[in-house]
Amino acid sequence: MPSPPIHLYVASTTWVALRPGDAGGAIAGEHGGGEPDAAEWARIVQTLSTHFKAIGTVRLVLSARLCRFLVAPWVSDCFTGASIRASVMAMFAGHEVSDTSHHVEIDWPAYGQPVPAVAYPRALVETVRNALQTGGGRVQSTVASVVPVLRRYGGTLASTASALLAYAEDDGITGITLERGRLVQVETLSAQGHGLADATLWLSRKRFAFADDNALHWLGSAAPPDAFAGTLLPVQGDAPASAGHALVAACA
Repeated sequence: MPSPPIHLYVASTTWVALRPGDAGGAIAGEHGGGEPDAAEWARIVQTLSTHFKAIGTVRLVLSARLCRFLVAPWVSDCFTGASIRASVMAMFAGHEVSDTSHHVEIDWPAYGQPVPAVAYPRALVETVRNALQTGGGRVQSTVASVVPVLRRYGGTLASTASALLAYAEDDGITGITLERGRLVQVETLSAQGHGLADATLWLSRKRFAFADDNALHWLGSAAPPDAFAGTLLPVQGDAPASAGHALVAACA
């Protein structure tokens, strides 16, 4: 019977890998960030191979800060796949996203509904994929952390008129705004943000953006900031070593 896929979570300068049910548990490390280094990722893959014995298939999960997100309004004269993609790419251009720099995936909506899209950094994804292939592995899928978090926890908020689901990652905080379970906005903040990007100020603003504190939800991948007022959604398992450990375990 084939082994389940390894879940490899990659943040700006860290990574965590876990194969569900594997007795060895999770393994974690750091990488240089910035422009991906093929030699460095080859060494990381060798570490994975030693830990898991055989790599096999891998589900690559990127932190939200490594990706770009857009929920584009429906444009009445864009109703074919090609025209919707062209409209989305035009809107993404203002976020330094192009076909060359990113691979854009669109969650095709019902007619007349907003168009959610996520842009994955090509250089990082291809570097990791090539290193895994050389080491005997294969990338089964690539997703932003937002995708498994919504799949696992978003359903609990589907009946809420408007809600915020926020959680810590290894490289910051991610906030997902939902209306009746439908994605409206994805925001990311650095753990060392200042000014309007400060987590305390951001959470204070969010309290004014929703009807009451019951609309605010924090996924317990790490302890919430002191400024958080709302509902804590616990993650399963033991106390995690880091937010990345909690996310990869919760979404595996």
